[in-house]
Amino acid sequence: MRGRNESLFRAVCLSFSALLLVLLLLTDIDIAAEKDKRARLAARVETLAEENELLRARVEQRLSLEAIETYAREKLGMRSSVPGQVVILENPTE
Repeated sequence: MRGRNESLFRAVCLSFSALLLVLLLLTDIDIAAEKDKRARLAARVETLAEENELLRARVEQRLSLEAIETYAREKLGMRSSVPGQVVILENPTE
């Protein structure tokens, strides 16, 4: 009876160890997949940050006062105002 219990105990311990090993391997696989996903996302974030900087530079370039003034003069035929041409209206409710 003692030998049988000892054999059963060893079988249970071996089965439990095998189960732990399988779980450990599955966890390692999940961790590796998450690290890979994280690396891809980090690369994507870096790419998007660079693209964002380029787009910001384009917007700033296009919205500069000099560029707007040049466009207004050359494309729209506008001119600067002369004294007395600009009237400032005040809000009477203030």
